[in-house]
Amino acid sequence: MKQEKDYRIGQKVVATIEIEDKGQDFTEIDVLQNGVILGNNLMFLRGRISLLGVGTLDGKKYFTFTDMKNSSYKQSFKGLLIYLKNTKEKDPLPWKASILNYRIIGMKKPTKPNRFIK
Repeated sequence: MKQEKDYRIGQKVVATIEIEDKGQDFTEIDVLQNGVILGNNLMFLRGRISLLGVGTLDGKKYFTFTDMKNSSYKQSFKGLLIYLKNTKEKDPLPWKASILNYRIIGMKKPTKPNRFIK
């Protein structure tokens, strides 16, 4: 069986996103400099999911991952949804991306970097 590339290697956590609690097993996710999402869930295993951007469900308000990295934490992404992509794939157009259907309730600088890297 072929070993999948680990996209977490050599990356630093740049932000922690707090997600609304709907009884799932994660309420925070960490985002690496390359956009890879880390969290306490199997879907984030080995850095296979990346953040494409955040926005409303209808896409009328949308910020790319680059927009997010370049903004200050004072800008609120509260209430927006996370657009996801497979890390190894080329960036899709936002309306072709998957959406993590939990709203963002806050974004902060990481307090425990690398907590999801084992």
